[in-house]
Formats: sequence, C-alpha cells, structure tokens
Amino acid sequence: MNPAATRTEFAAIIDTLAAFGTPLQVLMPVGAAILLALALVPAWQRYLGPAVTGTTILLLLGYALLAWFHWRVWELAVVVSPETGAISGRVAVPLWIESVKLYVWALTVALMAVCIKRHRAELLPGVSVILSILIAGAAVWGKPFTEPLPRFLNQYFGYLAAMDSGNFMIAMNAYQGMEGARQFYYNTIYMWIHPPALFFAYGTFAISFVATVLMIMRRHSSYETTAYRWARLGYLPLTAGMLLGFPWAIIAWQGESWWWSGKVNMSIMLWVLYTAHLHARLYLRRQGMWRWVAALSILSFLVLLLTYLATYFVPGAHSVV
Repeated sequence: MNPAATRTEFAAIIDTLAAFGTPLQVLMPVGAAILLALALVPAWQRYLGPAVTGTTILLLLGYALLAWFHWRVWELAVVVSPETGAISGRVAVPLWIESVKLYVWALTVALMAVCIKRHRAELLPGVSVILSILIAGAAVWGKPFTEPLPRFLNQYFGYLAAMDSGNFMIAMNAYQGMEGARQFYYNTIYMWIHPPALFFAYGTFAISFVATVLMIMRRHSSYETTAYRWARLGYLPLTAGMLLGFPWAIIAWQGESWWWSGKVNMSIMLWVLYTAHLHARLYLRRQGMWRWVAALSILSFLVLLLTYLATYFVPGAHSVV
C-alpha cells in the first residue's frame, strides 16, 4: 500500500466527478425552479409531464456518474493492517449516504412521478413541488458532485496519513477506527438494505401526502383511496427498514445508549403515526372520520420531514453534526 499514490488517485477521481458533475449540479436548481413554475401556473401544467420525464433522465445520468465514483472508491479504498501488512478488505461505500441522501430521495420521487403522470396526472403538480424542493436541496445542500462523501474521505485520508506517519501506535489506532467503520457501517448488509427501504417509503409517503391535500381541497373519495394505497405501499418497507435497524444498532453501537437517539425516537413516532393512519381508515365510513384520517396523513408526513431533518440538527447516534 502506497498512501501517497492512493491520495493522488483519489484526487483524480474526485476531480473527474467534479468536472462532469458540476454542470449538472448547477442545472439542478434551475430545473427545480422550472418544475416549480410549471406546477404552480395552471396554464403551464400541460408541459409538466415532459419536464418531469426529462428531469428524471438527468437525475438518472447523474446517479450513474455517482455510481462510477463509488465503484472507483471501492477499488481504491483498501484497508491494510499496520501490524501484519495484510489487506483486511475494501470499503464499499453505499450510494445513499452523506452528500447523496437528498439526491436519492429526489430520484425516488422523480421515478414515482413518472409512474403517476399517466394514470393520476392531477397529482403531478403537487408531487412536482416536493420534487423541486428535493432537487434544489440536493444541489445546494448536498453537493454530491463537488463535495462527495466528506465524512468518509476525511476518515480515510486520516487513515492514510496515519499509515504514512511511521508511528505504529498512531497507525494502529487509525486502522482500528477505519476497519471498524468498514465492518460495522459501510460494508454491513444492513447498510445496503435499511436506508434504501426507508427512502422508498419516504417517496411513497410524499405521493400519499399530495393525494391527501387534494382530497381536502376537492372533497373527492378517489384521492383518499390513492393516498391510502401509496401509504400502504410504503408502510411495509418502513417497518422492515426499521426492524433491520435494531439488530444493526446493537452490533454497531455496542455499549452505547443508541436508543436515546433523537432520530430513533422520532422514527418510532413516525411509524406509530402511519400505523394509526392506516388503521383509522378501517372506520372511514363513520361520519366525519375522513377528517381524522386526513389529519393523521398530514401529521405523519410532517413528522417524516422532522425525522429526516433530525439527522442534521438533533445530536445522537444518527447525527451528522
């Protein structure tokens, strides 16, 4: 292992990602503004379908570029023991963490918007408003092409510097931290199932929220049915994703009070609310019950947003601050 050569190769792929991805990252807020305008101006909404399709294609191309970058990271991110000189393994950084999270959520909603544009086109303006916010956030806040994987790269470059220091104890401490992250975070099977399941659920809940708002505005039962079907579609992935998170937490944060994490507790609250929403619908035929169902749907989505934002503002095991 040559730490200096590895840093040089990392610099090359980061520069390549920025060279090809920066134009897209600049276009993303522009595209979000166009989507928002088309969604809010009734006379322009006939152009919304093609705009959503075009936006989805651009997001897919950008995600393909990010997939290439993550593949190259896997090829370069070798973890070597300073004690034996043997390779422990490579770091497989998933395509839905750190600076890519909002991008993945935006892409998920975009793909779902393409699915509904033919059969439930009346939902498209509301979904496009959410999509435009996610795209703008992914570009301005996430910066996946110009500031990729800041936490991982900071840790791995620190590990390389420690390996190059000539001090065995410094190198050993850095190795143990890097190897622990490789085994229990990046490469674990939970990381490759838990977050994608949750992002899929988040996408379906966004569609359900829009349908609920239309139900309140237009007082038509078909929107309530649509809201229910999308919420039901996301409920099982949400449940499965959360259940997978618990054994992962026990392994990864052994000895830590991870159950006090704000994100964990808000996620449980989110699950309880969506459970209540779906069960309340069993009594939908009772007089006035639709109002309670609609209120639970709106409240559940608001808590979903707070749960996601908790990662950035609430200290705990899931915090990025």
